[in-house]
Amino acid sequence: MFKKIVLATVLTVSLNVFAHEGHDEAPGSLKANHGGTVKKGKDINLEYVVSGSEVKLFPLSHEGQDLPLAEVKLTATSKLPKGKAVPSKLEVKDSAYVTEIDFKEAYRVEMNVDASHKGKKSSFKFQVEK
Repeated sequence: MFKKIVLATVLTVSLNVFAHEGHDEAPGSLKANHGGTVKKGKDINLEYVVSGSEVKLFPLSHEGQDLPLAEVKLTATSKLPKGKAVPSKLEVKDSAYVTEIDFKEAYRVEMNVDASHKGKKSSFKFQVEK
């Protein structure tokens, strides 16, 4: 009987520990300064805001502060479903990197963004929807 109680206690505690694993990866768990969605990166975070076919990219520190655009270099590609990745033209506008997405007949496009900040690189992958 004692063994069953100990086993039940150990299983209950271990399940509670794993239930919180990765909780900071959920959408909305990171502070968005510009009303978008924040993706966590290795060395920096990236907030993206979608408005129609326009996507604004805001590099952020892990503390949630906007990083100066002069310190961050971004490259991006977009990929239609069943298509190949094509480079996205990024422009600096309104304190953000901005690009236009050509959805063609698709409802969503996959974006891949590579960021370089102070010699360190972070990569981000997310879906942009109409």
